[in-house]
Amino acid sequence: MPRLAGADLIEDPRAIEEYLRDLLAYLEGRRTTLDWPLDLRWARSEFHRRVLQATARVPYGAAASYAGIARQIGAPSATRAVAQALRRNPVPIAVPCHRVIGGTGDLTGYAGHKVGLKQRLLAVEGVRTVARHGARAVERNRMYMAPFGALARAVQHQLRQRPRRQRSAGRQAVFGLLEAAGLAPCTTCRPDLHPLPA
Repeated sequence: MPRLAGADLIEDPRAIEEYLRDLLAYLEGRRTTLDWPLDLRWARSEFHRRVLQATARVPYGAAASYAGIARQIGAPSATRAVAQALRRNPVPIAVPCHRVIGGTGDLTGYAGHKVGLKQRLLAVEGVRTVARHGARAVERNRMYMAPFGALARAVQHQLRQRPRRQRSAGRQAVFGLLEAAGLAPCTTCRPDLHPLPA
């Protein structure tokens, strides 16, 4: 294991138990965030660090494309380099590289050839996939385009307009609210898609 100047590794069984509890709660669908302090000084380069930071901001239940991450870090032509950087993600799940998909919606490269694991992690978050040409892809009719913050604000605004008893009307109602807010299912499957659970 490479050494980081000025850093010592200290084993803390209590902290490890806490992280394990958080991880199990996430895998069981009882937790949507892992608010762990991440020390990205171990990243291989400044580029790698920027890729990890951008990926860490992809919200639960959403997906971004490799090309979208490349654009976010100011390197729009570095799609393949982004994919390679995520292949070397030192803290998967905490830095949710499973939420990064191909620009067509296809689930591509995860831990080598473990696309099935990527699919299961997305399923934990409510992101449905479909079989397409022998591969798995995020369901096209559940992809909505908008910056996630704007999307969330639109949904919250629409929900606040409803009487309290109607605010938990179910997921189908959320799709109706999105469309009422002027958002539409993505028909071109562009990067930076935010699929919502069906």
